[in-house]
Amino acid sequence: MDIRLPKPIHGWRAFIGEVGIIVLGVLIALGFGQLAETIHEGTIAAQARDAVRAEVRENLWWLDYRAKLEPCIRRRLAQLDDLLARARRGEPTPFVQHIGAPPHAKITTLRWQANAQAGRASLFSGDEQRMLGNMYYTTDEFTQSQSQEEIVWSKMRYIQGLQQFAPADVHDLGIFLAEARYQNWIILLSIHRAHQWADRLGLKADNQTGGDIARILLSTQAQICRPLTAAAVSSSSTAGPDAFAAPGDEP
Repeated sequence: MDIRLPKPIHGWRAFIGEVGIIVLGVLIALGFGQLAETIHEGTIAAQARDAVRAEVRENLWWLDYRAKLEPCIRRRLAQLDDLLARARRGEPTPFVQHIGAPPHAKITTLRWQANAQAGRASLFSGDEQRMLGNMYYTTDEFTQSQSQEEIVWSKMRYIQGLQQFAPADVHDLGIFLAEARYQNWIILLSIHRAHQWADRLGLKADNQTGGDIARILLSTQAQICRPLTAAAVSSSSTAGPDAFAAPGDEP
């Protein structure tokens, strides 16, 4: 039996040409789809990058705010050192009215975490991911030390109004003061490291509401910079040593 294959209507050459046109069309469509996806991912990456870098700049502003008050903090620690030395020798000690406290820096990671969990941070280059990861690790170290510092400074307030130091008071103050100095060292190291990473990322401290925030926090600055024997500064809407807010305070 003689079996013959059917021939294309216009011949094999025309058939191959038509198939080629179809394949080319599919490839072009896929290429445009890939291009559109690349553009979309680039837009998402740019938006995520802008959000994260803005957060880093605000965090740097808060670190700088803390660093500016470091002279007052060191002076206060030196005053407490001198008071402790006097108490250990059994000498008269100054009557402490209020020791104050270091300022609280509002460090946030919400924008970084949101973009990382959504997978948008993976669109950054590997080097950028590494530097941002180190930046946030550093500010996390700062936050942890700041929390410990606030606890130990609150414990040292027991010397406020103390007329005479018992041996137990001398012992406790020595421990608390050593912890305060250690946490202050970690905080300063974290500030230094954060600026090193910021330089590599090309970022500078910036906070659009920084001026208002600094004005609101003036009461904290005034107290930590005043002598130990000075009364507590009261510029808040709640009177007394437990005051927590200032006029015009904003969240």
